[in-house]
Amino acid sequence: MTAAQADSLVAASATVTGATGEEASVRFLEELRARVATFRDEAPSRDRERRYPFDEVEQLRNIKFWALNVPVEFGGLGLDRRTLIQAIIAVSSVDGSLGQLPQNHFATVERLLLSGSPEQREFYLRELGSGAIFGNATAEPGERRPGEAHTTVVERDGRLYLSGRKVYATGSLFGDFIAVQARNEAGGQETVVVRPDDQGVVIHDDWDSFGQRTTGSGSAEFDDVEVQPIQLLSRSSDPATTYRISALSQLIHAAIDTGLAEGALYEALALARRVHGGRGSGAAEFRDDVLGVAHLGELRIATTAARRLVESAARRLDSLGPDTALSAVIDVFYEVVQAKVLSTRTALSVTTDLFDVGGSSSTKPAFGLDRYWRDARTHTLHDAVRWKPYSLGKWLIDEEVADAWSLARPLLPLVDLENAADDPVAFYGSAR
Repeated sequence: MTAAQADSLVAASATVTGATGEEASVRFLEELRARVATFRDEAPSRDRERRYPFDEVEQLRNIKFWALNVPVEFGGLGLDRRTLIQAIIAVSSVDGSLGQLPQNHFATVERLLLSGSPEQREFYLRELGSGAIFGNATAEPGERRPGEAHTTVVERDGRLYLSGRKVYATGSLFGDFIAVQARNEAGGQETVVVRPDDQGVVIHDDWDSFGQRTTGSGSAEFDDVEVQPIQLLSRSSDPATTYRISALSQLIHAAIDTGLAEGALYEALALARRVHGGRGSGAAEFRDDVLGVAHLGELRIATTAARRLVESAARRLDSLGPDTALSAVIDVFYEVVQAKVLSTRTALSVTTDLFDVGGSSSTKPAFGLDRYWRDARTHTLHDAVRWKPYSLGKWLIDEEVADAWSLARPLLPLVDLENAADDPVAFYGSAR
């Protein structure tokens, strides 16, 4: 199936449910928000006890959350990217770990939709429509750059084998499949889809960060795991497709941070209704602390701005098609860059400033409010956000394009990207 056919299928599937895409989206989001509201009470204890959200993952499966952007003809809901982003915000607002779990799942679904072969789409999209979940294994020890993975797929005696080690294998403890980033013998990049119980696959439950404690982000080992050609999702040779896939992946990260900010704001409002004014304000109740109330308004402004920019980028992603010029795709990509910067800043500021509302007593472990900051601080370190304003400026002034996966360096002139094959060796060799 061509990219044009894939885009056509995805666009059509949103209205096959018997209602308009907007009506279907509204219904799904209403059901999701009602469901995730019940997750809020247990989230602090899950975090404190490092208790995995297996039940919550299953509840989400029951409402087809994991298949929300899978075309209807494969058993999914066929909803658009804007709905996906709103769903991620909703889940992340109650539990930053649970909100992180779908990030790589939906990124892999997008890869299948835009660049999977007909056989891969037929098999994996039907599995996803039936409720399957993708875990992830991308990052490697030493923070190697894209295209430099030591995890490899090699051929021996006519058979393919995957070997290597990964860190931060997020969601792999929950996944029916694991999407593993690897390098083939020609130096190209592959996403290799394996099952957790395949011979040679070992998942270690050794993630011990102070934040996002229940994402199942342990390390993974792959020792001569035999794979079939259908399990190899090769990188697209079309730069526009590559940047569209990357843009959604990074936008989901921005949605997670936006959700954490909104969850912290929710808690700040709850505190404001029951605590006294700040020391020195002369106010017996917080609502009479003029500067405190104004600061609460500032937190709302920040979260609203982050949400609107994230949603705007999602709408623009939905507007892209197979014939969209690469320059237009890159312009949307850079709106995602802006959303990533703003959502990072917002998550860190709001999750910190909620304690200015609650005062020192709100830091008690029993309340569990520190999990918002810990989750935000951990998640916003996913990549070097400080480089993104620079890469945006270089696009504006010189039309130099950021690396698709870091949204920052290395940079490549747009004209070179338009003329280059999607070859990691060539790309990184010519990038500046």
